[in-house]
Amino acid sequence: MRRRRFPARSVGILVVLVGLSGSVLAGCGGDSAPSDSGTAIPSSAPSGYPEPAETVTALLAALSADRWEEAAGLTVEGQMALMALAEGADLETVSDYLRFGEVGVGVNFWAGFVEVSDQFPVGSVENLTLITEQRYEAGGVSFADFGVVGSSSPEGRVFEITTAQGGDQLWRVDLIATFVDVLAFRLSETAEITRATRTEDAAVVAAELMRHVPSLEAVLIDPDLSPELRQGVDSALAAIQ
Repeated sequence: MRRRRFPARSVGILVVLVGLSGSVLAGCGGDSAPSDSGTAIPSSAPSGYPEPAETVTALLAALSADRWEEAAGLTVEGQMALMALAEGADLETVSDYLRFGEVGVGVNFWAGFVEVSDQFPVGSVENLTLITEQRYEAGGVSFADFGVVGSSSPEGRVFEITTAQGGDQLWRVDLIATFVDVLAFRLSETAEITRATRTEDAAVVAAELMRHVPSLEAVLIDPDLSPELRQGVDSALAAIQ
């Protein structure tokens, strides 16, 4: 049974801090941006691993070494573009990320994540280690949750990272399931907008939302999910489908 021991609200606060730092969407322009939306992943950078623990370990190592492109490449394709919705990106912007490249968003998201990691309730990202693993299936997709803690984490403070297995059998970090508390209501709103908007951009985003339905269904397996968040996920699924 999937269990989320870390309070979702704290994760939401962290992502809000990332947004306030100006890092998530900095790839749209500006001298401080580590990358732009058309940045390509280097051919030597891995895009997933055969075992989910390898993926999470590689992500933490990449973040600790400021290898943002590598971290971006270890996330489920398409989800970085959707993550931009949490910062208020419109349909046209998200559609452009999906069609022309989302790595710039990923680079800036993970850079911002590390930038505020000293405020992370389980400690700095450099000190995080895996302590638990739990596998399950949802929507025909295999998922694995990992609890991570820091050397100075208060007792009981565990942050959960969710990974998903792709059609190529490689595991990647599932951002929607990991950060669902800040995405669920935004995905619901976006899905409603795409239904009412008859444009090519809306169709692109709507198709991408449908592709990630299993990630939302995975969240609902959690018996400790708060009623408010469960309602948000249910609303998102209803709007998308």
